[in-house]
Amino acid sequence: MRYIFIIIVALGLIAFNYIKSFNEGDAEALGIEIDSRAVSVLRGTITHVRDGDTFEVKETPVRISALDCPENSTSAGQIATRFAKQFKGKQAVCELTGAKTYDRVVGYCSIEGKDFAQLMVENKLCKFWPKYDVWNRY
Repeated sequence: MRYIFIIIVALGLIAFNYIKSFNEGDAEALGIEIDSRAVSVLRGTITHVRDGDTFEVKETPVRISALDCPENSTSAGQIATRFAKQFKGKQAVCELTGAKTYDRVVGYCSIEGKDFAQLMVENKLCKFWPKYDVWNRY
């Protein structure tokens, strides 16, 4: 009985490593290097854009880590949201930090290989929020 348990655990570890390497290979094919600190990685189509710093990937709300955009109730916030909406339907890879805020997971996201937060800041729509840059990327 003990040997069966050991075999099952060993097969589970082998399967886990295989799946992990498969997922990392998928990200590498897109030119994205997954941070080892990521608790998990969410990959998929952006199904909805809530505002400049929150969108949904496969209907999972993601708050972009370290990004601070104006609220939708302001004209600057509406401009940021409009810009972000161009990414709806695109493929995203989000490295999740393990944090949650309200109903959202928190992560650093790339869309088609480009860092989303960096794009928003470069286009002067949002700013970096160092307090919440938990991995010191920016």
